[in-house]
Amino acid sequence: MSAIVRRRRITAASPTPEKLATFLRHLEESGSVSFAAQRTGIGRNTVYELRKVDPEFAHGWEKAAAMAVETLRDIAITRARDGTERELWRRGKRVGTIREYDNRLLQFLLRALQPEVYGRRGR
Repeated sequence: MSAIVRRRRITAASPTPEKLATFLRHLEESGSVSFAAQRTGIGRNTVYELRKVDPEFAHGWEKAAAMAVETLRDIAITRARDGTERELWRRGKRVGTIREYDNRLLQFLLRALQPEVYGRRGR
């Protein structure tokens, strides 16, 4: 009885540890696997396959993705609190700015961050 051991073939196109670290940094900054893979020059399918077989890489991926979500959360809270500035134009000329607030964003954040207080009633 012979055991067949499947080994990952290392080629010149295989991602280096440096490229994988760069991929994880781009994933953390963008939250997008496609963007991070493209910026790093690694195939999207390659990183998904590697995540399946390399627990250390998978752990780094999870940490990077969690940081990306935290960044988006911070951006959403800042926008809900501070609003966004919009330019006012009249007859082709900029005449000023106005600060707009997104009440739906605020309601969503309150429900998501404190559902016990701001959750929907009757559910």
